[in-house]
Amino acid sequence: MECNWLAVVRGDGGARACVFCGQHRREHSKSIGVAGVGRMIDSQKPALQDERFARTLRNICAGALDSHARWGADEREAQFSACLCCHHWVARRRKTALVFPLQALSWYVNTMQTLNGKNMDHRVVMRLSQVLTECGPLPAAVSDAARTADRARALTQETLGETRAPNTYAALFNDSEKALFARIAADSIDAVGTHLARFYHSQNARTIFSPSCALVEKLRKCHARSATPGAASPVQ
Repeated sequence: MECNWLAVVRGDGGARACVFCGQHRREHSKSIGVAGVGRMIDSQKPALQDERFARTLRNICAGALDSHARWGADEREAQFSACLCCHHWVARRRKTALVFPLQALSWYVNTMQTLNGKNMDHRVVMRLSQVLTECGPLPAAVSDAARTADRARALTQETLGETRAPNTYAALFNDSEKALFARIAADSIDAVGTHLARFYHSQNARTIFSPSCALVEKLRKCHARSATPGAASPVQ
């Protein structure tokens, strides 16, 4: 059985990831209807509906509905799993201007501005960075096949990535963004602002102009620390 992202978010009797952020941990999650997720996408502004995450999520919804129609064992609505953080996020925003967590993250790290007028809490940035850089268990059907003798050569430990599946949503970000998330995930919550400021500065040709006074002040502090004898050089 091919290990694709639909298999991971759908569950297939084994691992099940959050449909909104890809978090693999199964504890403390809630079910959410596939059709309801589709309606959330439809409620977004046209520009957001054409954004890469929304297109990916719409394809996942279509695949899940098709799979449920073919193989569903009961008449209940097809369901996804959502971690508590993402479930709370969409529940609070679905009646206003809904922006999915990874859409908000993508916009924020590249502009240092928020999409919906709310602050992008650095705790949210930290959590999503950790989720995007973590790996989780493969779907049960794939893991079981890996243990059978007749497919042992075809499903080697190398091709299975040591039976761990990366967060496929990470593929929606470029290499510079993924490197940023890895740095944030490996550091403390207090360092998130510094990493974001340095990333924004480097991505904008290290311009001396900025629409944000707070960003300019953050950069000044970063450079002041890096200029201190014995201080570590700035993360690029």
